[in-house]
Amino acid sequence: MKLKCFSFLCMAAVIVGISVFRMHPAMAATPLLMRTVAINDPQMGGIPAFRVLAPAEWHLSGGLTWNIALANLVTADVAITAADGSAGFFVHPTRLFISGQIEYQWQRGQPYLGMIVMPIPESPAAFIQQIVLPEQRPGAQNLRLVKQTNLPEWADSIAAANPQPGGTTRGYGTRARFAYTENGVAWEEDFYCVVLVFQPQMGPPTLLWQADRNLSVRAQKGRLDALDPLANAFVNSFRVDRGWFARFNQVQRQWIAARQQGIANAGALSRAISRSNDAFDEALTRSWNTRQQAEDRASREFSEYIRGTENYNDPVSGHSVELPGGYDHAWTNPLGEYVLSNEAGFDPNQHSSAGWVAIDPER
Repeated sequence: MKLKCFSFLCMAAVIVGISVFRMHPAMAATPLLMRTVAINDPQMGGIPAFRVLAPAEWHLSGGLTWNIALANLVTADVAITAADGSAGFFVHPTRLFISGQIEYQWQRGQPYLGMIVMPIPESPAAFIQQIVLPEQRPGAQNLRLVKQTNLPEWADSIAAANPQPGGTTRGYGTRARFAYTENGVAWEEDFYCVVLVFQPQMGPPTLLWQADRNLSVRAQKGRLDALDPLANAFVNSFRVDRGWFARFNQVQRQWIAARQQGIANAGALSRAISRSNDAFDEALTRSWNTRQQAEDRASREFSEYIRGTENYNDPVSGHSVELPGGYDHAWTNPLGEYVLSNEAGFDPNQHSSAGWVAIDPER
């Protein structure tokens, strides 16, 4: 099997770098302050890899890990949580798995060409319950699936963002809620997951699969529904950075070539990273444009399923942004921060010199 056939599945690992903006006490009564969170890659000099929206007062833990033994090279284990720990957004680690005929030759869980041999689960919810939760919530007790909603159009659009010659890619998406107790605390957690499955046209019966979206939002029991608008903005704002996309693709091509020559090692990976740049050739430009168009469709499809958010025209960035709904007024500033309020006469510029500009919902 040629390593290049699964390179498209390796874009899901991130680290979140957040700079907390604290509101003036007079601003903190009712307005909601959210921030565009730059998701940085220390291995590439701290350039942003991805961006998401999150409450500005929440705190970061976890980070990114590069591993030359894995075909996807990077994984992440990131949490953005409320100060009291009662709620949080999570980006869970993801790896590239292989199933099919290989399962008769290699034991479950063993590595094979940088992939993990693993039978493909029956559904994204099963993937969460069988793989993600045991790894991420090892102390969970009385675990049960409360409800789930299949999101096929969202998954199809994300699959379209990852085209790959030589086979067929399909996406399977869900929003699945699990309840459990951990350290004596009752929790509910919504997982937003899209599993991409690639079936090569040639060779033995094989499936390559990975969770392209592996996100969750959790809160103490009875409080999760109130987070829906924030959660939806977080999930739907997830975007890869163009410069990081170019550099990662260069590094991965060099890693594949080195692996095929039997010389892949930490030194080779470090050299590949240092030589990478954000230049786009014609093929990469086509790939990027295809990905962005499909990501835009995925965002619209997700919004159709999950209500509670509203799209705004952001004159500062020049793009549309999806924010929690239910607010009469919204502002943004050049730092990528957003304030939402229902308070008549409220003006964030009265308490800040950040240059807040009012923004309007899309009509």
